[in-house]
Amino acid sequence: MMINQIKFNFFALLVCFCLGLATPSKAQTLLNSPYSYLRMGELNQTAGASLDMMGGLGVATSNAIYTNMVNPALLARNRYTVFEVGAKTTFKVMQDLRQKQRSFGGNYEYLSLAFPVSNRWTANISMRPYSEVNYETQSLRRLSPLGLDSLIYSFRGEGNVNRISIANGFRIAKELYLGLEMNYLFGNVSRGVSTQNLADGQYYKVQLENRNYYNNVYFKSGLAYRFKLGTDLYLSLGATLDMTKNINAKSLRRFATYDLSGLNLINADTLENMRGYTQALPVSKKVGINLEKIAKWSIGLDYIETDWSRLTNNLGNSQGLNVSRQWVLGGEFTPDFGSVTNYWKRVTYRFGLNAQTTAYRLNANDPAAKEQFVTFGMALPLRNLSYLNLSYQLGKRGSIDANRLEEQFQRITLGFTFSDVWFVKQKIN
Repeated sequence: MMINQIKFNFFALLVCFCLGLATPSKAQTLLNSPYSYLRMGELNQTAGASLDMMGGLGVATSNAIYTNMVNPALLARNRYTVFEVGAKTTFKVMQDLRQKQRSFGGNYEYLSLAFPVSNRWTANISMRPYSEVNYETQSLRRLSPLGLDSLIYSFRGEGNVNRISIANGFRIAKELYLGLEMNYLFGNVSRGVSTQNLADGQYYKVQLENRNYYNNVYFKSGLAYRFKLGTDLYLSLGATLDMTKNINAKSLRRFATYDLSGLNLINADTLENMRGYTQALPVSKKVGINLEKIAKWSIGLDYIETDWSRLTNNLGNSQGLNVSRQWVLGGEFTPDFGSVTNYWKRVTYRFGLNAQTTAYRLNANDPAAKEQFVTFGMALPLRNLSYLNLSYQLGKRGSIDANRLEEQFQRITLGFTFSDVWFVKQKIN
């Protein structure tokens, strides 16, 4: 009876997972941000609720209960079938020298299914956002110092690129792990610049539109090694590398005329119809170190370097971008994993600090925007090895003084981890 219930739970979760893969996402957690103007948009760095609680730590941090979506090599530590799902909400305050804007939104963040293929091989399939674009700004310009004619320039971008990942982690020696991840990218991003004359009776707007379509594969590799320092005490080292620098894409470019609502198309003139081109990707290198006391505590440090220099900045010139650098410090603590009398002693408490110099700058002479945030959360036991994960994040990006734009944000992530021993053949003695 118990075996039948496990099989039913598995197939129910698998159906939900496949439905999630079949349903394209239109709105993600990114709210209006001019920083998302860069090429494919702002990279989504979600690592799952468990690792998000620790600031996105994960290059050398893992255990057998949750899925590591940062370093594929460490999947091999999973000895259980693990299904995970999560959603995120964001509250943001964006301000410059003249005005302030508040916004709130959210959507799904990840779906993941990991399962052991053998005692040395664990596979994972997941769906996550890869990048997101969402910005809208306006400016007013007079055509003549003495005249009344004025033009409204509107700049708008929206869209997202999702990824389906198939990752495999292998234990190739006693504590040496190797991983390979294949990511299939799909989605589109639209950017437009429109003008409207306010004084000559022009009841329409003219817009230059550029829509980019992405549909390709890129690869990522990972490596990890664990040293045993004492009883249940381990030191882990890890590294990952993005192996693909370019993908193929297509572009549709046209002039379009709309009514003032911007919803009804009057006419359009196509300039480029699905022109193929090569899109450069930001390439990341990550290294990490982690000290772990099994089923008790762990603390780790990651360093991430992402090269944006091969990408242009979408500002009408070919100026390259800089290399972003990021530090992540995080940890977790479980008072008593095996406690049967005190629920709160079985709760895992996590924290994280994340500081980075991004590639984002709105003007060529401005310094790159810096981002810092702090996270903390709890993994609340449900039954067996399943958890409800709650994470809170508080931070900011850019500053009014240095970048003329500042974003302050708060994020709450809700995730579920369902772990169990599935695919085990029943034995009768």
